[in-house]
Amino acid sequence: MKTTRIYLARHGETEWNVAKRMQGQKDSPLTSRGRDQAVLLREKLLADPVIAEHGIDFAFSSALGRACETLEICLDGINIPKKTDSDLNEISLGEWEGLTFREVEQKWPEEFYNFWHCPSLYTPSRGGETYMQLQARMVSTLKKMSAIIKKPANVLVISHWIAIKTALVALQGLSIDHIPSIPKPANGEFQIITL
Repeated sequence: MKTTRIYLARHGETEWNVAKRMQGQKDSPLTSRGRDQAVLLREKLLADPVIAEHGIDFAFSSALGRACETLEICLDGINIPKKTDSDLNEISLGEWEGLTFREVEQKWPEEFYNFWHCPSLYTPSRGGETYMQLQARMVSTLKKMSAIIKKPANVLVISHWIAIKTALVALQGLSIDHIPSIPKPANGEFQIITL
């Protein structure tokens, strides 16, 4: 193993995912399905050939409850350093948080469209952040992790739907407006990036 591999995973399903509510940096608990997804995430990670040979060295999670709970379930009984970092949190959606997708679309139709289809044109509601702000903190944090660890390692990172997509386009050298073309990460699934 010559590079640091980051296993970038989305938290398990939450009650607000099911209700189609905008979560952002507000929280709702994992559903029973979400807890099962965290268990399956563990099984998939341990089946990865590199992890099967070398194990997981470090784990990081967003500071939001749904990500922390996913990490704890996934790594139950695995004794490795774990840390939460608010820079891995989901995009802040300001006054949209807690509203249903339909409510947001009715009240802010243009911004709702831009949020999903034209990220560079999206202007956040009061208290929210732009895609560029999210991308800067996500990419900086992932690179900082790799530098701090200073050795080839396997690192599990539990984060969020939009946060993951935003980081992936940057790490692939794509513009922010490529975010809609990146497949939505499923709850409890991971992607591997090397740094």
